[in-house]
Amino acid sequence: MQQHSFIDFLDAYGAAHPPEMRYCEGEGFAGWRAGLRAKLEELRGPVPERVEPTVEIVEAIEEPDHTRYVLEIAVSAYSTLPAYLLVPHGMQPGEKRPGLLVSHGHCTYGVDGICGVAGMDEGDNQQRAYALSAVRSGYIVIAPAWWGWQGRKGHLERVGARDKCNVAQFAASMYGLNVLDLHIQDARAAIDILAARPEVDAKRMGCMGNSYGGRTAMWFTIFDERIAACVASGCMNTFRERSLKLSSCGIQFPHGLLRYADVHELFCLIGPRPLQLQAGKQDPLITPADRDEIERTVRGAYQQLGSEENLDYALHEEGHLLIWDLAEPFLRRHL
Repeated sequence: MQQHSFIDFLDAYGAAHPPEMRYCEGEGFAGWRAGLRAKLEELRGPVPERVEPTVEIVEAIEEPDHTRYVLEIAVSAYSTLPAYLLVPHGMQPGEKRPGLLVSHGHCTYGVDGICGVAGMDEGDNQQRAYALSAVRSGYIVIAPAWWGWQGRKGHLERVGARDKCNVAQFAASMYGLNVLDLHIQDARAAIDILAARPEVDAKRMGCMGNSYGGRTAMWFTIFDERIAACVASGCMNTFRERSLKLSSCGIQFPHGLLRYADVHELFCLIGPRPLQLQAGKQDPLITPADRDEIERTVRGAYQQLGSEENLDYALHEEGHLLIWDLAEPFLRRHL
C-alpha cells in the first residue's frame, strides 16, 4: 500500500468533500446568505455568560497628540479584557467622532505594537502601528489584547517556543471552547464600551486589522452589525491553503468550517456594508491565485447586492502590512 503524508490525506479528503455551501450561480442570493449565517452560528462553541459591560480606567497616559487610557473591561465572571483606548487631543465640547475597533495580529509586541507603545524604533514597526495612525487621524480607537499576547497575564511564560495561539486553543478545546469565539465575545464587549463613549458617534464605528487582526476584523464584522465599515488586511488566503501548508494557527476558525465554506464566502457576508480588502504583492503568506479568486467572489457578491461601490480592493506593493494611507480615505468616505 502506498504511504501518504498527512498533507496528502487532507488534500485528498478536501478535494472529495468540498465546502457544501458555496454560492451557485442562479441560487437565491439572500437565501444562501441567510443559510450560511445560520450555519456559522451552529458551528460556534459555547462562551461564558456576559456580565454588565462595565469598564475600569487603570491609567491615563498623555502623549503629544492623544491620551492613551489603559482599560479593564468586564466580559464574564471569569475574564476581563485589557484594552487601550486612544482619544485624540483637540476635540471640541460635545463633538463626536467615528470609533474604530482595531485588532492586532501575530506581531512581536501585540497590542503594544499597533498602538505605538513598543517597538517603534525597530524595522518597519512605525508602519505596523496602525492604531496609532488612526488616532492621529482623528479617530477614537479601542484596541484589545487578545488571548496569548501582551496584556494577558499569567500564562505567556509557560508557552516557551511553542505557538501562543495553538497552545491556548489546545487547552481551551478540552472544555469545548474555541478561542475565536472568546475573542468575538471580547470584541463585542469592547464595542459596547466604545459605543458608550461620549466622544463616539455609535452609528459610525469601524473595524480594522492586519494578519490575525484582519481575520478577526472579518469575523467581528460578520457577527456584529454595529460595525459599519471594515478594513481587513493580510488575510486574503484560504483556510484550505493554510491547512495544506500546516501553517494556520488554531484560533482563526470554528471547528468544521471547511465542510461548509471558506474565506471567499465569509467575506461575502459582510456586504452590503463597506469593506476594504488590503493585500501586498510582496506578502509571502498570500497565494496570488487564491487572493484573486477571493476578490472575484466577493466582488460578485457585492454586485448581487447592488453595492459594488462599497467594496474597495487595495492591492499594494508592500508585504504583510496594513497601509494606513490606503485605509484612511476609505474610512473617511464611509464613516
